[in-house]
Amino acid sequence: MRLSRREFLVACAAEVHARAGCPEAASLIDLGSDCILPESLAGFHSVMAGNQTPRGVGLVIPGAGMLSERMAGTVRQCLRSGAPVLLESAVGLTRQRIASPYVPYVDFTWPVRAQIREFYPLPLDPRTGDRVIARFAHQPVALRRGRLILLGSPVGAALLAGDPDAHRWVARVLRWMHTPGLDADMAGGLPYKA
Repeated sequence: MRLSRREFLVACAAEVHARAGCPEAASLIDLGSDCILPESLAGFHSVMAGNQTPRGVGLVIPGAGMLSERMAGTVRQCLRSGAPVLLESAVGLTRQRIASPYVPYVDFTWPVRAQIREFYPLPLDPRTGDRVIARFAHQPVALRRGRLILLGSPVGAALLAGDPDAHRWVARVLRWMHTPGLDADMAGGLPYKA
């Protein structure tokens, strides 16, 4: 298997994060050509580059079209170590849109209520134990599975556009990710053990 220098460096950085439980280091992962929504990567970069973002918050993987086997392994290893991962899928860009009367917003219910403009949402099929955290046209498009947050409707482009609800939602998610071993019912603001 042939890897570009960029793919190799991304994989090495992600591996270091996973082996160390995602320590104090940059946590934004650029998938290179596997990131099919560069606007989302730019949106997350604009938010996470600021001084207010806590470091050591796990992995944030925006605009994913595909995850290589190596990156998927790194994500699994990171999750096994107890570190959080936010995986934003942009696969909805390649699929047929959800058929429904058009409502341009995804309703997020966790970690804070927010309405963020939809961007080709991908309906997700939650498993037992998953927590649906966002819906579009009554279909789940974001969920939480333990310390994994899976977004089927990208929010990075809304960050780049300056959407205040997107900024508020991501800030709360990053705060949650920065609190190892804790879950938070942000509606009530009360932490409880995960």
